[in-house]
Amino acid sequence: MRKICTGYLLLVAVLCCTGLQSPAQSISTSIDKKEILIGEPIHYRLLFTFPSNDFRVEFNVPDSFPHFEMMAKNKFDSSAQGKFFIVQDMQLTSWDSGSWQIPKLPVVIRRGSGVFNLNAEAIPIEVKYAPEDSTGQLRDIKPVRTVFYIDRTWMYIAAAVLLGLILLFFLIRYLRRRPKKQKEPKHRLSPFDEAMQALASLKNETPDTQEKAKTFYTRLGEIFKQYYSRKRARDFSNQTTAELLRTLNRNNTPEDVVNFISEALQTSDATKFAKYLPPAYETDKCREFVSNAIVRIEKLNKSV
Repeated sequence: MRKICTGYLLLVAVLCCTGLQSPAQSISTSIDKKEILIGEPIHYRLLFTFPSNDFRVEFNVPDSFPHFEMMAKNKFDSSAQGKFFIVQDMQLTSWDSGSWQIPKLPVVIRRGSGVFNLNAEAIPIEVKYAPEDSTGQLRDIKPVRTVFYIDRTWMYIAAAVLLGLILLFFLIRYLRRRPKKQKEPKHRLSPFDEAMQALASLKNETPDTQEKAKTFYTRLGEIFKQYYSRKRARDFSNQTTAELLRTLNRNNTPEDVVNFISEALQTSDATKFAKYLPPAYETDKCREFVSNAIVRIEKLNKSV
């Protein structure tokens, strides 16, 4: 009984194999070229032909195999025109020069519960380098193009000239607005002689009115400030009475000289700002105070 069952099973298997490999079914491979340059693509096609659409094909190809790499693989394409076709297109390339072959790729065909493993036909491929150029001519990668060039030299020159004119304009403007140095007047007399001569001219004046008194005391203060400015080589003409007294103290001026000047200038301020009209004896005293102060300062400078 066991021998009879085994015989039936063998008969069924033979019939199935015979039906799959009958002329109604076929597997064919094709490529578009058998010689390529390194890196050049190869279009590889597998065509399955079946009598009906109840056949299933499983075709798993790795991303690379010896000497070849997979660049692209399309999905299965099928059509029915009397016979049922299944097409698998792939794109391969090789980076190794030499004579190689696309190996036998494994194919699994299913029909119902039947499973059959087949191998696609191996295809030889010749991979070569590009032929050497024997002409010795240089060839550009891209053709020579005419470049549109604009000479901007004149623009740079014009910009430089314009910048120079702007700088010249601001320089002239600065020089015109810059305050000019006032030249110190040339004095024919020494500071002491000039002050004594100016004080002597005040003896002939009689400040008996408010306007005359204001002019007299203004001139009296100017005489001392002019003298002291020349002696110290600094301008004290714009200092107030308080500022001038502080300057005298900072310069170690004797106390009696500071008191003389303080008395005269305070009377001068009262005359100019408080409309005070000093009597004649006070006017003479203030003039003598300024004269004594100048004489004392001159003697101290000579003794040093």
